[in-house]
Amino acid sequence: MSHTIEIFSGDCYFCKRAINIIEAGKCYGCKLIIYDLNNVNDEIRKKIKEYKINSVPTIIIDKKIKIIGLPNFSWICDDEFYNYLEKNFSIK
Repeated sequence: MSHTIEIFSGDCYFCKRAINIIEAGKCYGCKLIIYDLNNVNDEIRKKIKEYKINSVPTIIIDKKIKIIGLPNFSWICDDEFYNYLEKNFSIK
């Protein structure tokens, strides 16, 4: 099952670490989009408002899961991991 992973980054150390963690663990089918908040345009402003982004890094998965800050777990792209994220980080 492929997913869309959006990362809001300020190009800081923690943002780069979050990107590296996800790139290392995501499957081939997952789409990774990185939004650089140092170069904000109208599309990014809309996403910031939609997801209520107020810190970086913030990771959004399939518009349903929101992880704020550096993930403190290994990224393994499979159904069990996605169910864990959905249970613990769902956007409400």
